[in-house]
Amino acid sequence: LKQTNCFSWKTFERHLPCIKWMKTYDTDCLMGDIVSGLTLGLMVIPQSLSYATVSGLTPNYGLYSAFISSFVYLIFGSTNVLNIGPTAIMSIMIFQYANEGGADYAVLLCFLSGVMQLLAGIINLGFLVNYISEPVISGFTSAAALAIATSQMKSLLGQKLKTRGIVDTWIQVFSHLNEVRWQDALLGVTCIVVLSLMKRLRTTRFPCMDSESKSPRQRFLRQVLFFLTVGRNALVVVVATLIAFSLKGEHQPFTLTGFVEAGIPHVTLPPFSTVIGNETVTFQEMISDIGVGVIMVPFIGLLINVATVSTFAKGKPVDTTQEILTLGLCNFLGGFVRSMPVTANLSRTAVNRDSGAKTPAGGLITGIMVLLALSFLTPAFYYIPISTLAAMIICAVMNMVDYDIVLTLWKIKPADILPFIVTFFGCLLTGLEWGIIMGIAVNVAMLLYASAKPAVKISLVPSENEVPKFVIATPSHGVSFPGTSHLRNTLRKAGMKQGEGKLPVVIDCCYIDTADYTSVKGIKNIIEDFQRRSQPLYFVEMKPEIQKMVTVIHEDITACPSFDILNEILAGERRVNNTLQNSEHTVNNNSFDRKCNNSKDEVISNTIFTIFSETANGEMSKEQMEHLSLALQQYITAQGKVDSGKYTSDCHRNACTTTDREVVINISNSSTPYESAERHVNSDTEPNLSHVSLPE
Repeated sequence: LKQTNCFSWKTFERHLPCIKWMKTYDTDCLMGDIVSGLTLGLMVIPQSLSYATVSGLTPNYGLYSAFISSFVYLIFGSTNVLNIGPTAIMSIMIFQYANEGGADYAVLLCFLSGVMQLLAGIINLGFLVNYISEPVISGFTSAAALAIATSQMKSLLGQKLKTRGIVDTWIQVFSHLNEVRWQDALLGVTCIVVLSLMKRLRTTRFPCMDSESKSPRQRFLRQVLFFLTVGRNALVVVVATLIAFSLKGEHQPFTLTGFVEAGIPHVTLPPFSTVIGNETVTFQEMISDIGVGVIMVPFIGLLINVATVSTFAKGKPVDTTQEILTLGLCNFLGGFVRSMPVTANLSRTAVNRDSGAKTPAGGLITGIMVLLALSFLTPAFYYIPISTLAAMIICAVMNMVDYDIVLTLWKIKPADILPFIVTFFGCLLTGLEWGIIMGIAVNVAMLLYASAKPAVKISLVPSENEVPKFVIATPSHGVSFPGTSHLRNTLRKAGMKQGEGKLPVVIDCCYIDTADYTSVKGIKNIIEDFQRRSQPLYFVEMKPEIQKMVTVIHEDITACPSFDILNEILAGERRVNNTLQNSEHTVNNNSFDRKCNNSKDEVISNTIFTIFSETANGEMSKEQMEHLSLALQQYITAQGKVDSGKYTSDCHRNACTTTDREVVINISNSSTPYESAERHVNSDTEPNLSHVSLPE
């Protein structure tokens, strides 16, 4: 039996990327992954401790999140460098939605986030992230960074305050300056200075170092600087902990983390109910308390994850669906080991890349380091100063503020500043979830406005050789139903203003690649607008599928596949028009009702246009006959000789004689005079209207 795509080996290998890289794993990969795993472990352990405190949880919950994510991504991750774990933005959102309920609320939120993200991956909803523009993302991350930094100010200064929101936090901090513990403040500020200086070690040029030298000594010095830079958080935490431990006693000068539960967490079901005080809170009540966070936390996590993956893709194709599924698994399985919600971390991913990670196997080393910390180092966590963790968080999130984007947006497109500003201040003043919703709403409104007001370039093409002057209109993109009315009004004005109500109007359809029923009906109305005032209208380079859609509801459309054919048609019509003007036969056309001169009526009804081509050898192709037929029908209708929509046309191939190769195009009407056009043609050339003669 033939395997289906759902159960093929290719599909199985796609969803288990570890199978692919294991086939080519060698010692070079092993060394790179060991170094990157150790480096990332030094970074993720202190960050996990600090991000857990931002969430309002004890530090061990950050470590639970770090180890399970490392192991899951090892198996299901499709990139070599991405790191998933606790982040600053996820932490502030957990604090916002789950702080009042404690750890059980955070763990349940982690599990539900995983369910939502798995569902999004299964039904391929990842494309929705593409509708969130970079200004909105930048405004959100910048506001979140300021919100996180603000939330740590009271911990940095040693104040014990209960605050809500950015504005309230700053008011409370300045209102209680008398409660600042100078020891915590001094230690916190010192840690910020040290962390900032150590971050710049790699970019500092030292006299004893040569960045281009390959000698063992220089390579060793560069490695030392690299590890000091990426391990600065761990180094600062260790030093601050040792200082606090040396000063233990009744007069401890610093505010400490306190007791941290030791050991690896047991695998249990997520908490679908909990006890607060002496009351049992049911699952429905927990969901009600978390509120919109059930949607916003997984959505923001998915958004950050996809954005981080795209940042480090380096132009290579990325399996976004697999990454969404992997993130969902991290959170889903994390709910069974007391994890808090996680997503991709930009700074740790950059360090992982710079450390020389070859495959996701480095996550195994990182996960083992986290488990060892949980097993043996939790007693030491008791002495970590809170102000040190606050300093780490402030230094980490300040890099997330996009300081340069406003100036860049102003240079590129000033209108894009609006969604950035709305998102930024909306997040600061109303909350992160409402701020990003406001930014997305503004972004969508701008897209809808652009769709409803498509740019249409109007220009007047001067007369050249035998081609008369005409008006050309070029829509900037496909015609959708919101922009149909605008396009119709623009063409109507162009036909009357630039076209003076009589010049041919040409619509360049090269950019129109999409249409819908409403827009096709709009094109039909545009054609009828020009027919009512007997003004020629041509569509050039219209896509066949769109032309087919238009002809379903309106067959009378003149479409030219190229501008060369259009020029020949316009030149031929100009010759016909000049001949008519020079003849003694006149036709008086008032609006759309024709009034023929009675004394000339018989002559006009029997008028025959005989058009000779420049080269009279060969035969006319079917496509050429169709273009000539449409052109003459358009012209005769515009001149008012027959009633539009009532005539029928037929290209009589059998009318061609051996010597003349004539093609007769009959345009007849049961109630009006008829004309017939006879033309000598050459099949090797495009239709070329070269001569017109009228009988006396």
